[in-house]
Amino acid sequence: MELKKLRSFMLVFGTIVLILVITSFFSAANLNRATTLTIDLVSLQEVSQASKRISIALEDERIAIGQYQLSGDENLLTRILNAQTEYDLNWEVITNNLGIDQAQLISETAAARSTYKELLDEVITEYQSNPTGNQSSDKLRDAINYYLQYLNPRYDDLIEPELQELARLTEIERSNVQRNSFIARTVLALSILVGIAVVLVVSAALYFSTKLIKSMTSIIDAANAISRGDLDVAIEIGQAGEIGELAKAIDRMRTSLKAAIERLRR
Repeated sequence: MELKKLRSFMLVFGTIVLILVITSFFSAANLNRATTLTIDLVSLQEVSQASKRISIALEDERIAIGQYQLSGDENLLTRILNAQTEYDLNWEVITNNLGIDQAQLISETAAARSTYKELLDEVITEYQSNPTGNQSSDKLRDAINYYLQYLNPRYDDLIEPELQELARLTEIERSNVQRNSFIARTVLALSILVGIAVVLVVSAALYFSTKLIKSMTSIIDAANAISRGDLDVAIEIGQAGEIGELAKAIDRMRTSLKAAIERLRR
């Protein structure tokens, strides 16, 4: 029975280790998915923030040029330049994040922006050439019409899908928070239980293996004594199971040999 117990404990130990390995695998897979989702969210959030700043820069640029062609205030030129610099910085963020997947749209949008900027520059040049009698208002109207017909649609085609994807992934992340929290608590509880079970199984295995080794040593010593002719040594094994049955069998063999030798001596 002792050997069967030891084997059972080893089977339990193996099962626990297997459960621990499976749990670790699913935890690692879940962490990998969460990491990938986080990377995508960070990239899309950068695009979203850059898009908002570009919209503000474009609006500020239009307002400043409109005011300039009405008033000629030279300070507005600095405001225009700052708006264009802000646009370029945030456009670089968008191209860095979407350059591979949206190369065609980025190229078309960049070309439309370049043309639009040239039209706005013509507004400034026209005003500076003749502040009192010029066609800067007409040129500004042409520039705005170009923006509405060409630049803005291409920009929307580039950004809107990314914003929709950001909203979708954000919703997925929100729905996953509760699930991930439950998984984390489950993994923690399972890890604690597995740890306790491993300690118990190892302790039990050590106890039974020590007891088994001690019993086997006693049986071996007794068998060696019998082989030397000492038939008076008794085997005292205070346990049941296979080891106890083996000890009893050897002890019966000892008594039978002793009785047979005594009969021969008579």
